[in-house]
Amino acid sequence: MKKYDFHSHLGQTTAGDKNSADQLVKQLSEFGISKVGICCTSGNSMIEQNNVIYDAMCKYPDFVVGYAVINPKDPHANDEIHRTLGEMKMNGVKFFSWKFGYAVENCPQLGAVIDEIGKYGVHIQIHAGASPLCTPYVWIAHAKRRPDIKFVFTHICGREFGYSCIEAIKDVPNIWVETSANEEADILRKAVSVLGSKRVLMGTDWPYKPTNIELEKLELLHLTESEYEDIYYKNAEMLWNLK
Repeated sequence: MKKYDFHSHLGQTTAGDKNSADQLVKQLSEFGISKVGICCTSGNSMIEQNNVIYDAMCKYPDFVVGYAVINPKDPHANDEIHRTLGEMKMNGVKFFSWKFGYAVENCPQLGAVIDEIGKYGVHIQIHAGASPLCTPYVWIAHAKRRPDIKFVFTHICGREFGYSCIEAIKDVPNIWVETSANEEADILRKAVSVLGSKRVLMGTDWPYKPTNIELEKLELLHLTESEYEDIYYKNAEMLWNLK
């Protein structure tokens, strides 16, 4: 069965460890993963971060799907949206409020930035659960406001909001969840049972989490073959506009 990693990273980690696109592709390939979506968390410049991802996209065009990192409080946010989504053809946008030091509840620029991204037909990915800077509830309001845009909550909003997040989004069909770094088996099962397998995506959070553990925890759920197909690759293909 194909496996696509919907959520990983490239660039120096917060612990100072360096990595490369070569390492990313080699290590994920060893676990049967044949495509990965990545953003960069190194440094504080969204332009430099996005350039790292574009270089990886160019080197491994069949393996790497690039996500732009956008800081909505940056006065050049729209220019970077056009550069990354228009010129570089990146296939999603990742928001890290904690990375750029803003709280989504106090970011009046966010709505207009989301609307600008919406012109490109890509999904929006959120590192929600990093309380207090990024609770999921403001993002849920934006998803309801823009039902034409697809949103993905990485880590199922973490341990802080896992259960409550699933309940809060069950009737918001344009929000998906991604499984990496959430090791709570009950939360993983609840995501599949409440949202359905068509709204759950597999990610490994490379290089921050062990790839084998991220895959094994899903196998231990003992889902049906069709549910695994959704989670491992079909949902990713849809959100990446591959089919």
